[in-house]
Amino acid sequence: MSKPNIVLMVGATGVGKSFIGKMIAKKKGYGYIDKDTATSPLVERYLAACSPTNDSHDRESAFYKNEVRPLEYQTILAIVEDNIKLGNSVVLTAGFEQEIIDADYLRSNAQMSRLREQANIIVVKVRVDSKTLLTRLIKRNEQRDKWKLANWDAYVKEVEGLKVAWDESDYTQLVFDNSDMLPVLYELKIEGLIQSIS
Repeated sequence: MSKPNIVLMVGATGVGKSFIGKMIAKKKGYGYIDKDTATSPLVERYLAACSPTNDSHDRESAFYKNEVRPLEYQTILAIVEDNIKLGNSVVLTAGFEQEIIDADYLRSNAQMSRLREQANIIVVKVRVDSKTLLTRLIKRNEQRDKWKLANWDAYVKEVEGLKVAWDESDYTQLVFDNSDMLPVLYELKIEGLIQSIS
């Protein structure tokens, strides 16, 4: 019996990971897990009560990055592992911004190490041009994006520098440019992406 797939939808906030991930899950019949859906209600309450800033939308402080964010990833990876043990392929939408730059992450993180043995890891790195990203972040008007918009040049530089540093023998990488384009071209591009996931 072949291993199930874990499709990791990675990339910066606002590039369209969730939208594309849901399309892949629907077309392939995979389970779908979104970090924001799975963790945001609890995280926002926790940040409001325990963060030094008491800001429920804070995603840039050391407290969030060091204390809260690791728990979010631990939680979603546990949900993925439950599904993989049942033989179900899964699409997981989460930024993985800190994880993809850690060359040893798939081996040093205990959960990912187990998952790598139990499933095929497929990374879909979603990206957009900076103009499209700015338009989307303004349009979606999320409180947690305030820092990104207020520090736009620094944020864009950070986003453009995101590269997957993992050993290529441990995963398959696909790249999807989700910049604005004509609808007919977009549908063809999405279909091509979905077909490349076997």
